[in-house]
Amino acid sequence: MLISYQWTKEILGADPGVDAVVSALGRGGLEVDRVTHVGASLRPVVLASVVATRPHPNRKGLTLVRVDAGGREVEVVCGAPVIPPAPALVCYAPVGAQVLDRSGARITLTEKAVAGITSPGMLCAEDELGLGSSHEGLLTIEGGRPGQSLLDWEPRLEDWIIELSVTPNRPDALGHLGVARDVAAVLGLPFQPPGVAPPRAGGGGARAAVEVRSKEGCPRYAGQVIEGVRVGPSPLWARVRLSRLGVRPISNLVDATNLVMLERGQPLHAFDLDTLRLPIAIRRARPGEAFVALDGQQLSLHEDDLVIADAERVLALAGVIGGADSGVTAATRRVFLESAYFEPRGIRRTARRYGFHTEASHRFEREVDVSGVPLSRDRGSALICELAGGEAAGEPIDAYVAPRAPRRLTLRLPRYQRIIGAEAPARTREILTTLGIAIVEQQADALVVDVPAHRPDIAEEIDLIEEVARVAGYDQIPSRLPRIAAAPAGAKGDYRLRRRVRQLCTGIGLHEAVTYSFLSPGDLKAAGLADAPVLRLQNPLSEEKSVMRPSLIPGLLTVAQRAQRYNVPRVRLFEVSQVFLPRQGEASAERGAGGVERPPVDEPTRLAILLAGPRDTYLSPPEDVDFYDGKGVVEAVLAELAGSAAAALDLEGEPPPWAHPRKGARVTLDGRPVGHVAELHPDVRDALELTAGAVAAELDLQAVARSYRAPVAVKPSRFPAMRHDVALLLPLDVPAGQVLDVLRTTAGERCEKVELFDRYRGSELPPGTHSLGFALWFRSPERTLTDDEVDRWTRAAVDAAKARFGAQQR
Repeated sequence: MLISYQWTKEILGADPGVDAVVSALGRGGLEVDRVTHVGASLRPVVLASVVATRPHPNRKGLTLVRVDAGGREVEVVCGAPVIPPAPALVCYAPVGAQVLDRSGARITLTEKAVAGITSPGMLCAEDELGLGSSHEGLLTIEGGRPGQSLLDWEPRLEDWIIELSVTPNRPDALGHLGVARDVAAVLGLPFQPPGVAPPRAGGGGARAAVEVRSKEGCPRYAGQVIEGVRVGPSPLWARVRLSRLGVRPISNLVDATNLVMLERGQPLHAFDLDTLRLPIAIRRARPGEAFVALDGQQLSLHEDDLVIADAERVLALAGVIGGADSGVTAATRRVFLESAYFEPRGIRRTARRYGFHTEASHRFEREVDVSGVPLSRDRGSALICELAGGEAAGEPIDAYVAPRAPRRLTLRLPRYQRIIGAEAPARTREILTTLGIAIVEQQADALVVDVPAHRPDIAEEIDLIEEVARVAGYDQIPSRLPRIAAAPAGAKGDYRLRRRVRQLCTGIGLHEAVTYSFLSPGDLKAAGLADAPVLRLQNPLSEEKSVMRPSLIPGLLTVAQRAQRYNVPRVRLFEVSQVFLPRQGEASAERGAGGVERPPVDEPTRLAILLAGPRDTYLSPPEDVDFYDGKGVVEAVLAELAGSAAAALDLEGEPPPWAHPRKGARVTLDGRPVGHVAELHPDVRDALELTAGAVAAELDLQAVARSYRAPVAVKPSRFPAMRHDVALLLPLDVPAGQVLDVLRTTAGERCEKVELFDRYRGSELPPGTHSLGFALWFRSPERTLTDDEVDRWTRAAVDAAKARFGAQQR
């Protein structure tokens, strides 16, 4: 953003100095990239009146021009094709002055002979003085006197251009008014926004008919008809000001709208009223509706686009770009001036859809001041009447179809001190008032305020605290050592759980992956999740990152696919992160702090594991991982996390779309489902072109957290463990894991572990049965256990298995 110091000074009504303004901007948080002094080379240039002209005697195409430079006449060699007649005022650069040559390089004038005649300086065109791009003739001046310095005639031609880096949350700084307001607050200057005089009103004319058909896309639309305008070039000061601020001067009508945009941050648009077929409608485009933009592009519009249209055609893409056949021309005599507030997200989508980034869309995307829409209309109308003549006709239009109440916040002074570490400054009220924040009520230790519409970034109390602190100066905050509690609070439970999961997974030999939270629809389809309920971004950077992930599995599969492409067949990965799920049964958005809309979404934390490629083997042929490898990893993790909770695999559970329907199982804790482990579905492997076997698991850590036990230090027993083996005859359909759980929970507190060490099927066993061998380990921390104790505990466990599964001890 380019800022003119002269313009800022005019708005402030004071001259604090360039250095003070630059310092104030930096202290206030608006980063200054560069300051350029322009127009200083114009100091030697004076106004001179043409006295007489004669052809150059030695060279055709040159003219000798005698001018009065204020009590002294000089004859200057001039190459301009047309010399204005006497007594026109032109710009005379004497010897020693600096001008620009045709390439833009700066040169210093010397007295030298041109075709045999010495010229004491030169008469300058606009581009030679750095005041524009025109080289068609000499720059002529009105209202000055011979001998007067050009800068005395128009002091605004010397300026300091300040280049700012404006962050997206500060749309108020995209206009000189907002920048001046910040400077005044930091420097402690009184600030009163300049008044906006109503435009010169005429006696006739009719109010243009306007229909706002899209209230959500255009909450406020204002306009004014101006009649009797004469299109032509703007005055020199206006053309120079626009050029130095990066805007090309076009005509007095268009320049007036751009000046208001740079002053107030509110884009305006002028339509040639005689080309319109009323009424003017603000509506959504029809699918495929044709539109020719101002730059000549022919567009087929999307039904989501907001447009300005008359009864026959689209006139403009609202807030983005005007149409080719509705703008002002040299023949324009009646103008309809538009000032509006357009919904930012819609403007952003439309601009990106067609590849536009205009000065208008840049501001509308970041949100303009909805309360200032009619003021900008009046300012633009008055400026058009000043620069192009004409008079306002009919009553002004202000269709405020969706009024917005100001945000009301409370600034608690004790909280300010708690956050900043210093008392609120004595001029807190002054700071807030200068920033345009109205004090509604002053309480003993708080201020109740209304936040103005030009500051959409102030949504909560903490934002008010930041505003006061930055304006007062962060350098004013005293330096104090922080007070640290002698016994700092421990980490939160969910953090401890995530940290423990990472420790366990890396200890097993897995590598942690961190994948994007955004996916493409193609990623979901490849993982079999094309029909899963998902959250779609309203304004994605690209289609590849347009969906919030409903699962961690697609991200890990993408990593495995990339690893295979780089000839890395063995993949051992895990990820601990959040997924994003639409909250079931809630369609409307909820409101968070500051009234900001938040979609109804759940963000559970999950653990995903992916094993692919050959397992580790020694002196045997390599084999790909299968379901049992994943099962072992999941059991190892849950054994450490779930404590005494009974972890089990349920073969009857409904598998997720990425899982093999017959080579997987649902994971449960105490009967509660917490996830799934399975080999990849063949369709998923084919879609990703994975050649090696792969098994994946995904666990809901919030469900696991209900049984989580933090690691505790335990003194190992110095007494020996005693092992008791039992063989149980069981039906084939009884899962061994369930038997393990029953034995473990019924063998008493001295049972350290239960292991399955043998499985036997033979013809001598009853049909439909098999024999499973279990080892039960017992140990006491106080003494050596006796055989009778171990036998008693073992019988209790075996009796429980008999009662539960109909087992028989062999």
